[in-house]
Order: sequence, then structure tokens, then C-alpha cells
Amino acid sequence: MEKEFSEKESLELINQMINSAKNNLQKGMGNIFLLWGYLVTLISLSVFILLLVLPHPMKYNSYMLWCFMAFGGPIHFWLVTKMEQQKMVRTYVDKIMSFVWIGFAVSIILVIPGIIISSLLMLPSFTETSYEFLRWFQWLFITPFMLSLYGFALFISGKAYGYKPLATGGIICWVASTLLLISIHNPYTLEIQQITLTISAICGFVIPGHLLNKKEKSHV
Repeated sequence: MEKEFSEKESLELINQMINSAKNNLQKGMGNIFLLWGYLVTLISLSVFILLLVLPHPMKYNSYMLWCFMAFGGPIHFWLVTKMEQQKMVRTYVDKIMSFVWIGFAVSIILVIPGIIISSLLMLPSFTETSYEFLRWFQWLFITPFMLSLYGFALFISGKAYGYKPLATGGIICWVASTLLLISIHNPYTLEIQQITLTISAICGFVIPGHLLNKKEKSHV
């Protein structure tokens, strides 16, 4: 027979669930945010520098550096496994947020191959000059798209866990995405996108990650 809770007991249970979710965010999540934050920061900053120093059209090859993002996968799963082993309770909020970030990853993984295939299909149909423009123009939308997804996932995470730095980082990513779409026809839009992505990664991932680790140590 199920136990009926009074209003006071129900509120106490909700508060316990919220506190448990906040505690789960605190333990180990900081390292995950730092992993992806520093990885995106280092790659985007490197691409930005190469775009400035390499001659045209060689500078486009700098985007190959983004392949190094794949190395973050095994480290991410190792950190998640370690974090799950340390958790005493897996809350409903944790479960929902894991699906949010899975959806975030799948969205990026699906869009990038689509643009690659689209670029390849245009190869036989256009002259070299036209092909060069069309080939890279499609990629101009990747960074605003990613920042929009970053903003969504960070904002939801921040609100779900009651952690303001994440929500603030999400808002910064949204603003950055909007500014990049407005400036997409700027002749230096590639460089602008990479430096904006660098700043957004620092605000949305690196700073909240360090704050989480600092908060975790203060509770030891």
C-alpha cells in the first residue's frame, strides 16, 4: 500500500531531490565541462590563428584541427563512469539531463555529415571559383548552430540543477550565435566565428567547470 504524504512531507521530499541533484552536479561534472571547454577553446583559438597567418586557400585546411574533438570522447566516457561510481543516488533530473546532452551530441553529429555530403555533391556541377564559395558558405552556419545548441543545453542544465553560471553561459552562447548570424556576410566572418567560439567556450564551460570544482573542494 502506497504511503500518502502530507503537504509538508511532499515539500521536504522535493527539496531533498533538488539538493541531491545539485550535489550530483557538483561531484565530477566540473571536470567534464573543463574537458570540452578547454578542447573547444584550444582548437578554435588555433584555427583562428591559422586563418590569420596561412595564405588563401590553404587557411581552410585549419578546420581539420576540429577532428581532434574525437579524442575527447574516450576521456568523457571515463570521467562519466568515474562520476557514476561516486554517486550515491541517480535522480530523475540526472536522467533527464543525460538525455538532453545526448540529444545535443546527436544533433551535431547528424548535421556535420549532411553538410559534407552536400559539399561533395556540388563538386562536379560548378566551376572551381563557384565551388570554393559554395563549399565554405555552408560551413559558415555550423558555428552559430553549435553555439545555439550549446546555449540550449547549458541553460537547461543550469536551470534544472539550480546552478546560475551554467544558465548564464547558455545565455552568452545564444547571444553569440545571434551576433554571428547577423555578421555572416562580413569578410572576416571565419575569424570572427572562431574567436567568438573561443570566448563562448570559456564563459559556458571553462569558468563554470572551475567554479564547480572549487565548490566541490569546499564541501570536502
